[in-house]
Amino acid sequence: MQITIKDLQDLLSSMQRKKIQTLKLKQDKFELILNKPSKKITQEVLPPSNSSMLQSTPSNTINPPIKKNTRINSKTATSYATIVSPMVGTFYQSPAPGEKIFVQVGDEVKCNQTVCIIEAMKLMNEIEAEIEGKIIEILVKDGDIVDCGQALMTVET
Repeated sequence: MQITIKDLQDLLSSMQRKKIQTLKLKQDKFELILNKPSKKITQEVLPPSNSSMLQSTPSNTINPPIKKNTRINSKTATSYATIVSPMVGTFYQSPAPGEKIFVQVGDEVKCNQTVCIIEAMKLMNEIEAEIEGKIIEILVKDGDIVDCGQALMTVET
């Protein structure tokens, strides 16, 4: 039996309809594992000495989970969120070559605003922000291959 793109699309649809969390398919040398963790936003407060940004768990949703961090100094507290890739694919900053990019460093984003596209299995998946804030860093380059759960952008909330 040969697995086709149509078969994979049907599997993904079934996972969403039946709320299946994990699916493992193995045939000869081909192995496919699909995980769909619950959609959860985690918050943490970091002490001033810890400046590392944390990544959240991977998700197969188009609105990727975010991880919020807070940096505290003597005058203000600043919160940061990381937008992560919900899937493995190719990262694109614009809808097509030569077109205007979705967001750049310094832009303000709103909830449900498209921030990039991840191409996976010839499908263009728009990635939307789940938080409002200012883009302070884009962590990958246009055309880079990204992993599920990889940090894409840092947002000051």
